[in-house]
Amino acid sequence: MSPAPDLSNISIVVLSFNRGNTLGRNLIALAQMVEETGCELIVVDNASTDGSPEMIADILSGKTNTHFILNNSNLGVAGGRNTGWREATRDFILNIDDDTFITAEAVSTMRASIQRSARFGIVSPRILHAATGKVQLSFDDPDYRLANFHGACHLIRRAVLDVVGLNDENCTFGGEELDLSIRARAAGFDIAYVGDATVLHDNLVSKAEVGLERRKRWVYNFTRVFYKHFPLRAALPFSLRYLLSHVVSGVRAFGPGFGLTLTRAALHGCRDGRRQHKPVPPHVVRFYRNPDLRPEFGNRPLWRKLMKRRAPH
Repeated sequence: MSPAPDLSNISIVVLSFNRGNTLGRNLIALAQMVEETGCELIVVDNASTDGSPEMIADILSGKTNTHFILNNSNLGVAGGRNTGWREATRDFILNIDDDTFITAEAVSTMRASIQRSARFGIVSPRILHAATGKVQLSFDDPDYRLANFHGACHLIRRAVLDVVGLNDENCTFGGEELDLSIRARAAGFDIAYVGDATVLHDNLVSKAEVGLERRKRWVYNFTRVFYKHFPLRAALPFSLRYLLSHVVSGVRAFGPGFGLTLTRAALHGCRDGRRQHKPVPPHVVRFYRNPDLRPEFGNRPLWRKLMKRRAPH
């Protein structure tokens, strides 16, 4: 067996909320990774009520280079990650969900990729569903430039946060990855895919299974991010396509008034985004207006989607 890689310049931040069963299995492996590789482990719990805090404290008790932070309330994804980032002390910060399973070798591969160029600010690996093997993030190009990193697993160069700041905590749920990616790209960093590293993610919710409240928050937050960064000529089509995709996928489950509910959320996002507007450079706008850019966020014209669905397989 080859020796474990030296990961002493990496902090691992795990954000958790009410996922005790999955997190428990994950933490045991991560604690062993800390011992073998010298990395730092920070676990942030967003005020779980399922016994997770007690379990985390028990697993990490007496272990060096580990930290447990229990928030007094659920700060959401953006706020929870920020809590961990403030505690992190290493040059690179690996962020994973409580249901993301990663090996030391995959972490080492991601670090090697981001170190290839000082322009590489954030990278995400190939991500598969832990139970089904279904692809959540994968591209033919092993160095594909992403619209945004994947929240389940991404490695950030600390210099990115030093330049652009932490997550926008107004992203209460959804949009935080896109927002930070836009700000990082505007500051001169690339967000890249690492096809040589694979992780497993034990969470996959289809749009048809997503509840109304979650959809409202997604639509509000993404719309706000669009108008916060982009000129009207880009923000308007992005927001309309994003809104329509959620209306079409959810109208059967929630009834005819569903579209009006999401439209109100979008209008509020537009209003708040314009109030916070900080325009990005023209080259960043051009990058995000590319209809072939992935992951998709409203940049792809609807006629292209229809053509793809009608194309013979």
